Amino acid sequence: MSGLGDRVRSFCNFVWNSDEKTFLGRGGRSWAEIGVFYLIYYSCLAGFFVGMLAVFYQTVDEKRPKLTGDSSLLKGNPGMGFQPMPDVEYTLVRFRVQPKTYEPHVKSIQKILKPYIESQAKPEDERKGVDCAGGVMPKEGESCRVDVAALTQECNIQNNFGFGKETQPCILLRLNKIFDWMPQKFTAENVNSSGASVGLRNRMVNEPDMIYIECVGENPADRDNIGNITYYPEQGFRHYYYPFTNQPDYMSPLVFVKFLNPPKNIALMVECRALAPNIRYDRTEKEGGVHFELLVDP
Repeated sequence: MSGLGDRVRSFCNFVWNSDEKTFLGRGGRSWAEIGVFYLIYYSCLAGFFVGMLAVFYQTVDEKRPKLTGDSSLLKGNPGMGFQPMPDVEYTLVRFRVQPKTYEPHVKSIQKILKPYIESQAKPEDERKGVDCAGGVMPKEGESCRVDVAALTQECNIQNNFGFGKETQPCILLRLNKIFDWMPQKFTAENVNSSGASVGLRNRMVNEPDMIYIECVGENPADRDNIGNITYYPEQGFRHYYYPFTNQPDYMSPLVFVKFLNPPKNIALMVECRALAPNIRYDRTEKEGGVHFELLVDP
């Protein structure tokens, strides 16, 4: 007991020594000196950090990324995303004809469409972008408007984007934005190497100013079971949506892929590709296309 009392007294004496007038082993002069030292030290450290931050911001352009083209993360080759995407780790879109099974899919698509619909609901002079479908091309700093009415003519909230009783699910596709990237036109020489179906190649030659989208079954069995597919507002993205240069009102173009008669109780492995002469397709690296599975439960 006495040993414990000695240790307590020794600790209290270390905290405040009344004989030597020291706190934690230091006198008033010593605490003042170390306080001034750390004040100067951390002030210099903070000044150095602020100075380096100021130098860094001098090299940053708020409108243009430092790395573009092949030097960028995407290497100048766009990827493709899809909705609904139930989980970032899985690509299976599965549902039954019961609201609780497809409500997450509907909400996922609604979230993407919300800013487009809100812009469409505004008066003409307040809407984002220029109506390029009418033949008016955007000026520098402007972008083309997405026609929401045409986009949602067959895939909309009224029919639960095809996930309800209709059982004709709609998948929403869009390309990743790459700064200052411009798709190349198709020509009679490069259309045969595009990897597109024969029927689509004829259209590529007649309408070369477009990034075409083609969704097919990944395997022979999938191609047999996939049924008919339609695209809204059309089968791809017009070139007038590009390039993306960080325009303040820019909204990425969207395409709905509608599966008209998918089989029930059979998982379809679907592969959608973006077709343009300067889009490289690599399934392994997930470049230039997207893969997902579609399963309609009975």
